[in-house]
Amino acid sequence: MKYYYLISGLPDLSFEDTQTAFSVENFTQQLYEILTKSDKKLVQDLFLRYDNENLLAFLRDENAVFNAKGTFSQETIADLVQEIKEQKAPRNKKLPPYFNPFISDFLTGDEALSSLFWEDHLATLYYDYLGLSKNAFIRNWATLNLNIHNVLIALNCRRNGVAHASYIVGNNEVTQNLRTSNARDFELPEIFKQFDQMRHIDEEANLIEKEYKIDRLRWAWIEEENVFKYFTIERVIGYLLQLQMIERWMLLHEDSGRQIFKEIVNNLKNIKYGN
Repeated sequence: MKYYYLISGLPDLSFEDTQTAFSVENFTQQLYEILTKSDKKLVQDLFLRYDNENLLAFLRDENAVFNAKGTFSQETIADLVQEIKEQKAPRNKKLPPYFNPFISDFLTGDEALSSLFWEDHLATLYYDYLGLSKNAFIRNWATLNLNIHNVLIALNCRRNGVAHASYIVGNNEVTQNLRTSNARDFELPEIFKQFDQMRHIDEEANLIEKEYKIDRLRWAWIEEENVFKYFTIERVIGYLLQLQMIERWMLLHEDSGRQIFKEIVNNLKNIKYGN
């Protein structure tokens, strides 16, 4: 389906924007009223990363505060966890299929395993799920972010003299090279065109500036990916992703941004090698 009126009426976005005409939440609510059922599902799949956070938080603490950007309620997650505990078939078919094996693994797993292990395990299942999407943009977006994550880990580990193969998540040609290649560039420039950019970004000492540059790389990827897709769902999804980036950096200029600042720093520090 083509979204002529929706896309033609959207204000232009720039990575340097410091304000937007509407929030991600408001824009998403408007989209859900317009998109076809199948296209709405694509947007919801992108927002599963918030549900991943909520699921892991709940498994660690049943009283955890949920991120409101997630699709599924705390009651829904609680019901699913209880069903898995009782070895019952989950009743809610709208939940992503990778939730079930992850919950089972968590409930039967070694309590000594690090929080980073579970985050990586859930991320692997999530990327595998998006990799099965019928939409090429979604598949490629998932691959891009998987590659960014893994390249940062590999470069960081190599710089600190730590074996990195076990910290690489997912399965594709890039992850295979990262796990097995001893070359300085992991033999990646031919198969991951953003590798040289990522290598320069990794040299950035300021963690917030590093994250900012990674978002700029993501922004450029969206622009290139959608260059000939004028009124498609891919254009809508790209716009939503870019709006998310602007909103995140806008918050850093507000009081509430201090907490986000700390979270970004902690996330980047955790990328090192399982600390």
